[in-house]
Amino acid sequence: MDTTYIAHRYYVLEPHAHCATQDNGSIPIETIAERVYGKPYSSLRGCQRDQESLPNDSVKLYELESDDHYEQALHDFDRTEVYLGYDRLRQESVTRTGMTQLDYWLSISVSTDPTKVTVQADAPETTDLAGAVFPDRFDADLAFTPSLEGILADLIRRGELPRGRYIFRHWW
Repeated sequence: MDTTYIAHRYYVLEPHAHCATQDNGSIPIETIAERVYGKPYSSLRGCQRDQESLPNDSVKLYELESDDHYEQALHDFDRTEVYLGYDRLRQESVTRTGMTQLDYWLSISVSTDPTKVTVQADAPETTDLAGAVFPDRFDADLAFTPSLEGILADLIRRGELPRGRYIFRHWW
């Protein structure tokens, strides 16, 4: 029996910036994403986009070390077709073309001014939200947050994060 082990480095993503300290070495993914994109990013919502039924106190692993995984994540993130949901009446999937996931997400905003709000909470799943203005961040995040894997791949491409294996531990 071969008992050779290969050591792998894992980076821990911390969704709560105040919990990512020098001592624990966690990466404050919310802070990095907000600095790079200029708006808050919900890594929990993004992680749930990658795995729909993510329960409390669970761990999601993102492998972005190999060329294959990294390039596939970028391809999925950059393709110009955003899945909006399944339309049960027409019995077909609804997509938005011409915008990447990142462009689509960045076009969604929040306003406290009720006259500027264009979409209320719980917009139908297949609603095209390009340029939508929500009354609060929670509803905007719930409506559309890009894949955490895609965000990680984009941050690697921008030189903000190293290639590697990332652990996202979701907890309340």
